[in-house]
Amino acid sequence: MDIRKIGEDTVKKAVKAGAHEAEVCLETVKSFNVGVRNGEVESLKTSTAKGLGLRVFIDKQYAFSYTSDLSAAAIEDAVKRTVDMARMTEAKPWHGLPDFGPQKPPDLDIFDPGMEAVPDEKKIAIAREVEKIALASDERITNSYGGSFSNGMREGGIFNSKGVSCLLKETSCAFSVSVIAGEGAGMQGGGWSSAKRYFKDLAPVEEVARTAVERTTAMLGARPTATARVPVVFDRYAAPSFWAGILSALNGDAAFRKTTFMAEMLDQPIASPLITVVDDPTIPRHIAATPFDGEGGAVRKNTVIDKGVLKMFFYDSQTARKAGVQTPTIARRGGYKSGPFAGYLNIIVANGASRPEDLFKDMKQGLWVHGMRGTGTDATTGSFSVGVSGFWIEDGKPVHPVDGVTLGGTTRDILNAIDMVADDLDMRGGLSSPSFRVAEITVGGKKG
Repeated sequence: MDIRKIGEDTVKKAVKAGAHEAEVCLETVKSFNVGVRNGEVESLKTSTAKGLGLRVFIDKQYAFSYTSDLSAAAIEDAVKRTVDMARMTEAKPWHGLPDFGPQKPPDLDIFDPGMEAVPDEKKIAIAREVEKIALASDERITNSYGGSFSNGMREGGIFNSKGVSCLLKETSCAFSVSVIAGEGAGMQGGGWSSAKRYFKDLAPVEEVARTAVERTTAMLGARPTATARVPVVFDRYAAPSFWAGILSALNGDAAFRKTTFMAEMLDQPIASPLITVVDDPTIPRHIAATPFDGEGGAVRKNTVIDKGVLKMFFYDSQTARKAGVQTPTIARRGGYKSGPFAGYLNIIVANGASRPEDLFKDMKQGLWVHGMRGTGTDATTGSFSVGVSGFWIEDGKPVHPVDGVTLGGTTRDILNAIDMVADDLDMRGGLSSPSFRVAEITVGGKKG
């Protein structure tokens, strides 16, 4: 299938049918997923999906539709239907395509040409092997939620009447295992995974199995602590959940409507000067790398928070136009069935200057958070409340695992109370952070 030809021809057809501006998002996706439990294949699915999404604008009137039928007749019907719908909608002054034209996306090496040659039997074997190793490596492991392997290949592009014509070809693969330690009321569950663009870059099966077991068995015997106000360290693998809550409050349209507690904070300090956050989808071969965003704009590195100062909200072209702001836009897209929307692509919280062990040195008592049941932040009010698990710290060392406790306070107070940031960043996904310490947070646990 000639994706570029179909995309560009569809744009031309939409303009000929009466659209003043038109945009096509086109993609084909091949995927493989297997789930194994106790050595037996529980689920196995291969799929191929394809489709086309069409946005049209007529005098600031807007309509969107999509189709999974890419035959010439179906595309002709989608074009006519979408143009007709646009004529019936209410015009909005911010409607329209992005203001930019053709750009040159970077080459980010996100397609593994050898992925298709990996036999399905090998993928199933990996899912079996990672579970087998995990189950056999520690007698305290009593059961399994299962092992899994998945991979996908996506080809697609974004094309519009301003000359944007971007092609994408990417692969991804991942495997994981989740296990159960202990018995009865004392059981603990946990897991680990590896996700990469290239099959050969995946972590060793033994490493993933060992990490899953270590993280799960470490939580055996977890119990609540007494309510206290103490220093709290967020482990680098729990920290992304915390930052996801902060980022949810940085939506540009919410700032325009003043429905986020961060609305008036642009160019103001919102966090400790130790905190710098960037959105950088330009890292070659990274699992969250992408050459262009959901509107076809070539990606770039953007600074979101600079030494504690908020430098930008997240806008796509239409929400930026609506708010009347001149700012770099970042658009996401949920495939051909979705129009573009504002959001981040690959968030990285910058490393600090402290060694991870330094975060605990002067802690008489405190909490080391390893897991969060949510993000904690209410984007509208700025209140913070979340259930967590981890380890209780005394005299700088973990003394027992902790569960059944809640962190509470306000997000702004917590951000400003960050007093140490470690240098242990591990960029595993699309939101990565080093470990960091907050000087004090209220830990709600058992009474007394």
